[in-house]
Order: sequence, then C-alpha cells, then structure tokens
Amino acid sequence: MNATTQVCAEINAPPCFFWSKCCERAHMEKNGRSVCLKCAGRLRGIEYPLRPPSLEPIYVTGRAAAEALDMVEF
Repeated sequence: MNATTQVCAEINAPPCFFWSKCCERAHMEKNGRSVCLKCAGRLRGIEYPLRPPSLEPIYVTGRAAAEALDMVEF
C-alpha cells in the first residue's frame, strides 16, 4: 500500500466505536466493532482489517448469509 492509498484509507475510515472517549478513527474490526488501535487492545476477540465501504450488500439473500455463517441445517 503506498502513502496516498494509506492516507485515503485513514480519511475514509469510520470513527472508532468508542469515539466519545478516544476521538480516533477506526483501524480494524474487533468483536463486531470498528475500533482504533488503543481501544482494540482492551477488547477480547480476533482482529480483522476494515472492510472498504460498499453500496452492494455483503450477501444477496438471507439464505446466502445463513449458509455462509453455517446457520442452515441440512
């Protein structure tokens, strides 16, 4: 990732879930929340990179979402 891409990513990053306490931008997703590095250190769970914003839904149908999350019994 070059410097321009990194700057654009930081500008487009959503605010931290705990914005009222830390006033930072989110750097990752952890425990289902977009959080900054400082707040991520206080949460349990696995860290994931932020997903880029999209107008398209992640799953086309509810059935596709249930299958992707192994919530369908066969």
